[in-house]
Amino acid sequence: MNYMYTSVVLHAHLPYVRHHSGNELEERWLYEAIAESYIPLIWKLENDTHQRKWTLSLSPTLMEMLSDPLLQKRFLDYIHNNQFLLQIEQLNTSESEELNVITFYMERYQAIMDTFVSYNHQLLNAFIKFEALGKIECITTSATHAILPYLMTQQGINAQIREGMNTFEKYFGKQPKGFWLPECAYSQEVDKVLSEAGIRYTFVDHHALLEAEPLPQMGSGAPVISPSGVVLFGRNQELSNQVWSATEGYPGDENYREFYRDVGFDRDESYIKPFLPEGIRVDTGLKYFKISGKEEKEYYRRDWAEAKVSEHGDDFLKRLEKTMILHGKQSYPPYTVVLPFDAELFGHWWFEGPEWLHQVASTHQSNIEFITGSDFLDRHLKDLETCHVSFSTWGRDGYGDVWLNEKNQWFYRHAHRMEMEIIHWVESLETCTKIEKLALEQMYREWLLYSSSDWAFMIDQGNCREYAMNRIEIHLNRFTSILQHLNEKTLTLEMLNEYRVEYPFLSSANLTYLQSSNGEKFGGIASQQLKSNGLKILMLSWEFPPLIVGGLSRHVFDLSRALVKAGHHVTVVTTFVEDHPIYEIIEGVEVYRVEGMNAHATDFLEWIGGLNISFAKLAIELEALVDFDIIHAHDWLVAMSATMLKDMLNKPLISTIHATEYGRNNGIYTDLQNKIHTKEEELTKASDAVIVCSDYMAEEVTELFKLEEHLVHVLPNGVDPEMLVVKNQGKSMVDEYKVQYSHIIFSVGRIVQEKGFETIIDAAPIILEEYPDVLFLIAGKGPMLQEYRDKVESLKLNRSIVFVGYISDEDRNRYFNVCDITLFPSLYEPFGIVALEGMVAGKPTIVSDTGGLKEIIIHGSTGLKMEPGAKESMAKEVLLLLRNPSLAGEIGLRGKNAAIGTYSWDKIANDTCELFKKKVYNTIHVRG
Repeated sequence: MNYMYTSVVLHAHLPYVRHHSGNELEERWLYEAIAESYIPLIWKLENDTHQRKWTLSLSPTLMEMLSDPLLQKRFLDYIHNNQFLLQIEQLNTSESEELNVITFYMERYQAIMDTFVSYNHQLLNAFIKFEALGKIECITTSATHAILPYLMTQQGINAQIREGMNTFEKYFGKQPKGFWLPECAYSQEVDKVLSEAGIRYTFVDHHALLEAEPLPQMGSGAPVISPSGVVLFGRNQELSNQVWSATEGYPGDENYREFYRDVGFDRDESYIKPFLPEGIRVDTGLKYFKISGKEEKEYYRRDWAEAKVSEHGDDFLKRLEKTMILHGKQSYPPYTVVLPFDAELFGHWWFEGPEWLHQVASTHQSNIEFITGSDFLDRHLKDLETCHVSFSTWGRDGYGDVWLNEKNQWFYRHAHRMEMEIIHWVESLETCTKIEKLALEQMYREWLLYSSSDWAFMIDQGNCREYAMNRIEIHLNRFTSILQHLNEKTLTLEMLNEYRVEYPFLSSANLTYLQSSNGEKFGGIASQQLKSNGLKILMLSWEFPPLIVGGLSRHVFDLSRALVKAGHHVTVVTTFVEDHPIYEIIEGVEVYRVEGMNAHATDFLEWIGGLNISFAKLAIELEALVDFDIIHAHDWLVAMSATMLKDMLNKPLISTIHATEYGRNNGIYTDLQNKIHTKEEELTKASDAVIVCSDYMAEEVTELFKLEEHLVHVLPNGVDPEMLVVKNQGKSMVDEYKVQYSHIIFSVGRIVQEKGFETIIDAAPIILEEYPDVLFLIAGKGPMLQEYRDKVESLKLNRSIVFVGYISDEDRNRYFNVCDITLFPSLYEPFGIVALEGMVAGKPTIVSDTGGLKEIIIHGSTGLKMEPGAKESMAKEVLLLLRNPSLAGEIGLRGKNAAIGTYSWDKIANDTCELFKKKVYNTIHVRG
């Protein structure tokens, strides 16, 4: 027999919008939700005689507001105001269709009032009653609906979860078994804290299960157990969208009430003004029209809407039946359809939603059972698979882009600093005075209220952005003010009481949730024994071998090893690479490879944002063990974590800018380029010093970012001759080339336009006319590779120009060893480490007379220079060397001696450390 479970979950949440002063427009969000969603849902629960249970999640901020006497009184004022407006409306219209709608609303508002009064204004008591009757299961979420994976510490995650559970217990008299993750934002770190808190189950998006390891045998058709023992129910996206979508789902039907036409905007201002708060046009909740057409709207017909509810209820039940027929043979457990929604969708956004839900839940289907999370676990816990599930949300594209992007990422820098600061103070909680404890409790509340996911969401969406920015500023400023008074020992009860009264959230704040367990400061991770001498350097770089995209990876690798060799402790935090250890020591350098929060994101900036959050989290844990002296950040890709850590750790920040977006593109032309350019500017402005590799780059960054000249330091890239030694002396393809061709000219780099490889293709015919057996070997990968190969083929130069693609370090060394000339024709080049390697290999080297390349070479002595992008100039310099072998040998030898003498990593590491020491010992630490 086919059988299936259906689990409906409504998540009821609003941000904490209670204002002591009143008349705040945003408080109306609560009143509208009560009148349009919560009370209509109560009506349906009162009428239910079945046992088809569903789950209701209530956020702590909502529970606190629903129980607040001041807001209860204001809600009654809101209802009375609308009732009075309806009486005036009734007197001012004679149109029968409009009168019918007004009469409907008058009766409805009286029913709302009666229900509210019948529960003595305490709507939570209704849900407590219905849970006791077995009609629903109630659960909760985090204290202020923070995106838990984006918090900095396990203590912060623990505080949000525990305070949420305690608020639930305050009203329901028990701890919840289930927990709604805000925005379904899941991570293994959050999972661990949920398990320790005693939570049995939670909800994730469907793709989280489809990408789990190992892949669940039942896909997303059954929950799985995490390694920590928390059961994860996956959302059924297809069936959920039928209810969510305002365009393709049920709520968009033309017979349903139109949300966007309201009396508050339809009536003349002079008429409606007395009924509006502060006289400002807002929605009143009185909406007279049905969706109908885009232009002309028809009056709302409740009987037609109810008929559609019946039709759509039947349609959804048929969809459930089809799903059951398709998957109903699955066991054990039976196939499970999980349907989570925002509770406010039902009634507020989709006016008829509560009636639809009632019909679906009330219709008997013998082989489809409605079930809650707890009931499911009681039956099937032993049947579930254990899987590892990665970070995910139910937001845009399934990851964290909505709450962490270029519009709102600055929000987290302050949130993390507040989190770290309050944890720092809580460590000394036992020695605090009474007023200091009160201050810490208020700082705790301000951090919690600041951390709400709603603010980042509003900034991303653009709706209510001004209110979100105002609330962010209020809580940040209050936190900072209390902290200052705490440090200066100038606290007053008057100030703390003033803050407390304005936002009286969480009356019993529990600071102990921020304390570490087992004596660990931030969770703690293994670390090698630190050296007693030298600086302790935290190096942030998205690239590090084996991840090599450009020269940055090689630079960080060589510099970090040279710094260790000079007696310093270097910790590199970099990107996770498949099949490579997350922690290892390479020639004394501690390397931690981290997977980003948005590891599967397709948008690069979104992926980088998640990676930076992970970088910062790990660095905080490492700081507890290492106590770094300085932070060294490489390029804009780590700007977010670098600036966060500078603020939170109160350590000097040095940034190395390897290239600029402006320079790479000869200007800023696209939105993406502008975003990267802004990141570069933010990093340089936050840095105590900026390192560049050449005088050319110093001039570029100083001018681009309007930096003071004394902050910009030129420290060239280095070269290690040992890294160019050919270790395997066996024959290779390049040896065959040596036999077939008279001369080999070698170039290597990313195959992108700025590297100027197209100039080689254009100049080759000129050179080949005199030396037909010359081979141009070009190594590297990049987006222009196929285009250049196609051009070579179209010009019939396949025999003379070979783009070999990616090569290993060993093959690169062979090419340097065997070639006759090295050629680097960049159009833009901040430094040009590969040109330096060609010189160290003893080969006559030709470079473009641009950027840092022109500073490496003395023309005619240690190398030759060509005009960037000019084929004739390139041909002239190449032919000069081909015609004069003895001159070529002399230039190669002089170039080698110059490169080894000037660009040794030992010298560069010492110069770098001199700069570091100046910044470390000249930095005044201001943290209390």
